[in-house]
Amino acid sequence: MYIHILGSGAGGSPGSRRWRAANLVEANGYLVVVDCGVGCHYRLSDRGLLKEIDYVFITHSHMDHFLGLPEALFQAHIEGRSKPIVVFAPRRVEETIRAAAPHILTGMRYSVEIKRIAPGALLDLPGLKVEAAVACHNTAEEAYGFRLEADADVLFTGDTAPGCTPLEKLGAGVDVLIHEATCNEQNREICAKYAHTTTFQALAEADVMRAETVVLTHIDEFFNPTIYSDVKRAGRPALIAEDNMVLKI
Repeated sequence: MYIHILGSGAGGSPGSRRWRAANLVEANGYLVVVDCGVGCHYRLSDRGLLKEIDYVFITHSHMDHFLGLPEALFQAHIEGRSKPIVVFAPRRVEETIRAAAPHILTGMRYSVEIKRIAPGALLDLPGLKVEAAVACHNTAEEAYGFRLEADADVLFTGDTAPGCTPLEKLGAGVDVLIHEATCNEQNREICAKYAHTTTFQALAEADVMRAETVVLTHIDEFFNPTIYSDVKRAGRPALIAEDNMVLKI
């Protein structure tokens, strides 16, 4: 099982070092994208995978998590994709795709099926199960985290405030926790205002879930410039996501 960090940045990340939120999971013959922020289609195209992705899961409707999806769908058409694709998305994401790029869903050489997300099981296939729970990100109309069960169990929190009971239950005992860490403690109030999590709060959540491995992502270079030193100070092993990082589970 491989997890590719295609984009590790937050919505307000300055510069181009960290692209917007996007992840790719390879497991048991499936290719799954979790979030597809700006730049996602470039990174999938570089890997020759735009024609092969099976499923896309979007955590919520903030632009840094889905704005690359219309481009990915259209570029896949340009590159000759023929196999169907299924996108699991909140209502506003579906509506935005249909409104912004109607040709994507009507003039393609492959079919795009968009399914609305609700808490509970989303996929139950041989070698791949996906379950959703509500994330505590009240600045979005809907927000979800996803647990993928394949060769290992992985939880993607998306954007969330700490102490989110639905996510803590969904992530109990996971092998890998991919958790946002937008701010450092100096910017804790900003994180709280916008329902995000600090580095130390994310590490505490990993302990609550008893996660074996924690990966910190959705890093804002301005609001969390001390993430590397903070992880060392915390004394809990953690990986700090970087764009194009590949994790072999």
